[in-house]
Amino acid sequence: MANVEKVASNLQLTYSMGIGNDGKEVFKRKTFKNFRPGALDADILAVANGLASVQEPELSEVRRIDESLLG
Repeated sequence: MANVEKVASNLQLTYSMGIGNDGKEVFKRKTFKNFRPGALDADILAVANGLASVQEPELSEVRRIDESLLG
């Protein structure tokens, strides 16, 4: 069985920037790196909502991206 060690967590926020010239919705992503790997999902979501509350574009999606070492 593989040994798994979480080494990093990142937060990626996706913002809706409106409709582009081609009629498709345009998104912008911003990534915040180096969260504690043991941070709770609820805590990361609270950070995301806090950041979104002070920014103009509408928050469309919140992602947690975990990195792990397999051995």
